[in-house]
Amino acid sequence: MIEKVTLRVAAKINLYLNILGKRNDGYHEIESIMQSITLYDRLTLRPLKQGIRILSNESDIPVNRENICYKTAKLFLQKTNLNKGLHIEIHKAIPVKAGLGGGSADAAATLWGMNRLFQSGLLLSDLKEWASSLGADIPFCLQGGTSLVRGKGEILVPLPPLKNGWLVLLDPTVPISTAWVYERVRIGLTKKKLSARLLAKSIRKEGLLGISNFLYNKLEEVVLERFPLVGSVKEKMKEAGARGALMTGSGSTVFAIVEDRQKGQEILSKLKGMGRGYLVQPIDRSLKEV
Repeated sequence: MIEKVTLRVAAKINLYLNILGKRNDGYHEIESIMQSITLYDRLTLRPLKQGIRILSNESDIPVNRENICYKTAKLFLQKTNLNKGLHIEIHKAIPVKAGLGGGSADAAATLWGMNRLFQSGLLLSDLKEWASSLGADIPFCLQGGTSLVRGKGEILVPLPPLKNGWLVLLDPTVPISTAWVYERVRIGLTKKKLSARLLAKSIRKEGLLGISNFLYNKLEEVVLERFPLVGSVKEKMKEAGARGALMTGSGSTVFAIVEDRQKGQEILSKLKGMGRGYLVQPIDRSLKEV
């Protein structure tokens, strides 16, 4: 057993998100293009004799049984029959309830980190299977990179890594409940299913700028009607010269695709005062031990 494991885990954005229907297990059937980005939480895991303890620098997340990392640790200990405990320190940099998958990223880091800490020797496929029972975005956050995601989030089709281009993120700090959004989404006629082959071709040819042709988020219909500030951020990004802008996940963060760092900084400057801004790039993995 190792003394401690410290991990850096990346946020995600949805470059495309369609809701295809409601499943019998309570989840929604989705089709999405997910992308890891250079915005990170940091988790440190240490073994305990018993119990699960959580500390965090972020007062808006629970540090009890309601925390997704607590649930993840409990599941791991049950599945592996380990008579151990875990201490988790979560240093948040990914905004909470912002559509960037921060909770899912932390859960993925907990799974991966416990496997390393306790030297359990589990395969990534095992961890993904457990992840899918905990939350829809967690399997992707374990794998990271660029993927076409289907099912409830457990079916991942890797795509070529996005290497060029920059992303401007603007979080207007409007807390939006994911459950509230999904309860209100209207499921009707959907766009034609995405072709993994066509996506891969577009990415290889044009990278991030090419993927801007596919930008779509079904959940915007719900969020923009109730939270007009999110729509205003999106429009101002486009007016400022973004190649494309979209709300990620269930919001409230909006991202914009730009060709270079300078353009990204210009847009952030123009949107100053509308929320928390970030200038990031796509990356080809989500987890790294530090």
